[in-house]
Amino acid sequence: MEDMHDLDGIYASFEGTQTMFRHVEKRLTSLELSVAAMETERAVSEEKQKFMEARFNQIDGRLEKIDGHISRLVWLIIAAILGGFMSFAMQGGILGG
Repeated sequence: MEDMHDLDGIYASFEGTQTMFRHVEKRLTSLELSVAAMETERAVSEEKQKFMEARFNQIDGRLEKIDGHISRLVWLIIAAILGGFMSFAMQGGILGG
């Protein structure tokens, strides 16, 4: 009779072990899915960051061009004012008229 009780205990232990393995397998599958989702999210985030960096580089280039044009425009305005003043002075200015 003792052998029968030992077999029942082994069988119960086997069923418990199977249940535990199924539970662990479900948890492992859940973790694998979570890791896959995180990796996908990270990859998408990296691609977005690359796109944003490229976009900001384009914007920086455009701003540098605009800055160069504004600088030239300011110099042209200053040169025109000085040219006008020099022309006025060469013609005798206020007193020369």
